[in-house]
Amino acid sequence: MVYFLSGALPVQFFQRLLPAPDQLRFEKSEIDIEANHLTLSVASMQVRAQCPLCRRFSQRIHSRYQRTLADLSCVHFGLTLRVSVCKFFCPNPKCDRRIFTERLPDVAAPWARKTVRLVKQLQAIGLALGGAAGAHLGQQLGF
Repeated sequence: MVYFLSGALPVQFFQRLLPAPDQLRFEKSEIDIEANHLTLSVASMQVRAQCPLCRRFSQRIHSRYQRTLADLSCVHFGLTLRVSVCKFFCPNPKCDRRIFTERLPDVAAPWARKTVRLVKQLQAIGLALGGAAGAHLGQQLGF
């Protein structure tokens, strides 16, 4: 069963759970009690972005799309972020990239499926314990 939570308290609470609360805005949450999973829908608050090739800034939005990122577990619930990000037109006519996607380096690397903070936790576990022990602990922690 999936529940949708609303109200002032959940909004403030979930906003503080985000990896970069100053860059992302909480929109809604879904909690699946049976699967012990929480999904937060968030949107980027950037109004402009820098082209990764020519480094010029743009405010012209081409479109929006959703990225799905695994994040740290929260009180024994797996956590997934659905991040709405923008694609921008590059303002430089000489740039090879006409359309680019905004980057959120404090949240996730380009093309990543996990948040930066989850990757750091997994790396710490892997370096400390290695192979099977690290995999076992990661599974116990809900990663």
